[in-house]
Amino acid sequence: MIYRYTVLSALLASASATPLALKRANLTTAQSWKDVPLSSDLTYVPCFDNFTCANLEVPLDYDNPDVGTTNIAFIKYEALNQPAKGDAIFNPGGPGGSPMNFFWDPSSYGLLRGLLGDDWNIVGMDPRGVNNSGPNLDCFDGHPAIRDFYEIQAFSDIDPRSSVSISKYFETSGAYGTWCSQTLNNTANYANTPATARDMLQYAEKLAESQGEPSEEAVVNYYGASYGTALGTTFAQMFPERVGKFIIDAVQDVEDYYFGSWSKNLLQADEAVNAFFSYCAEAGPNCALYRNGTTADDIKQRLDTVLKNMEDSPVTVADPNFVQFPVVLTHMDLRGLILTALYNPPVYWTSLATVISLLEERNGTLLVQFAEKGKMPVAECDNPPDTYSTIDPKLLIACNDNNKRFTVTEESLAALFMGQRDLSEYVGDVWPIVIVPQCRNLRFASPPNQVFNKFEVKETKSPILFIDNTIDPVTSSYDQMSAFFPGSGILLQDAVGHGVIVTTSNCTSSYVQKYLETLELPPPDTVCETDFDPFAAPAAGAEKRSVVPRTVPFSHRM
Repeated sequence: MIYRYTVLSALLASASATPLALKRANLTTAQSWKDVPLSSDLTYVPCFDNFTCANLEVPLDYDNPDVGTTNIAFIKYEALNQPAKGDAIFNPGGPGGSPMNFFWDPSSYGLLRGLLGDDWNIVGMDPRGVNNSGPNLDCFDGHPAIRDFYEIQAFSDIDPRSSVSISKYFETSGAYGTWCSQTLNNTANYANTPATARDMLQYAEKLAESQGEPSEEAVVNYYGASYGTALGTTFAQMFPERVGKFIIDAVQDVEDYYFGSWSKNLLQADEAVNAFFSYCAEAGPNCALYRNGTTADDIKQRLDTVLKNMEDSPVTVADPNFVQFPVVLTHMDLRGLILTALYNPPVYWTSLATVISLLEERNGTLLVQFAEKGKMPVAECDNPPDTYSTIDPKLLIACNDNNKRFTVTEESLAALFMGQRDLSEYVGDVWPIVIVPQCRNLRFASPPNQVFNKFEVKETKSPILFIDNTIDPVTSSYDQMSAFFPGSGILLQDAVGHGVIVTTSNCTSSYVQKYLETLELPPPDTVCETDFDPFAAPAAGAEKRSVVPRTVPFSHRM
């Protein structure tokens, strides 16, 4: 998801750009990805001070090498305890998310290391079309400022409760597909999840060869969260005999993902909002919505009133101390922030409560900052924008994966919005924006051997460990997905949020690390206690992060 904040980018982005070139003091290491040599063997070189990097050349189509090749970027953080027990590939979500963002941030990486322990090399892999990996999926290649400006203008201020707004959104998204079809070349056909899964196997085989071991016996060790669960379960379906230590966190309904409607994500969204009400009431003065005798029902009624008032009468911000020009905020801006806050309560819930309390007084000065509205767009000559955006890769990969299974019409789009609103009264309006409609006019299609058709019951070489919070607002399908893999296990922790590292738990980390050591699964129905306290005053300098970058509001990032 550094990161942009607009409602639109909230609705759009899964991660902001990772710089392709970083300023580092140690000039003996690679300073940008262009300094990392491309090789068909797995050749690691020192990079960015604390890491090693590899640029692996792979076929665009493993069954048809004549199509050409592309590069896949890897960055490795060495295990603290050497020799390491192996390399574990990490995917933080998306599609379109880059693990490089996680690695640059010591706090987020520290949480990841706390979960997985100190015995494994953690390998960030940019999937096909993402950040430093090819093929190119930037529909505005060479013009990042135009791209960012367009994405904000095209998909902001959408109100699915207005038929006129839905019609405009339908046509705008179709135009986006037409544009990308003209600006990208046919290599975009090969950016999809099955191809990326095959790239993971290529990595494992090349690693085995570099260590003098037989490539045909290599297995993939993996930790994937959110969309990373789609990538991980796809790999396990395609190559069940090559599954090593596999941890699937924040488990989405991957069948629904491949269908293309993304309609089964919000199963626990309102349950998460209700938890916000309860924790706020229990937090007392640490929650800005608390008053003497406040109950969870009181807070719910107050939020409902604010949303209804903003739907009927939007809030304006015209204070030059906060905006560069007057801004109108609608209920969609607040719903977007609510969705973001559900991803990582320890980071966002305190601010969300303050935003709501100010809006009760028709004061939108804090919400406008989260929405990053009221600011002039970045000019390339003044402040160069991020070179990489996750939005184009997210859309192209998701559209290739769904393979036109979901028929997008204006009527089906309106029905999708209504269905999501039935699932979640608070964030259902926000979820369908920027995924489904863009696919209808794209001309790209993956070759038949890179189209994933259906899930089947598969026995894997090693048991898979599925993990999640008891309340995950956007992915809670661990029961459904684990059923495809007999012998797999489920570990839950008592918390609210997207991905288990929204909080800390010695119980969770001990079970995860025991699994990585011995493949031992937790006992059935295990639920770990945690340190989850979303309204606790943070210690000085403390920061908690989820599997999604904390500064990317309003998006359904996955």
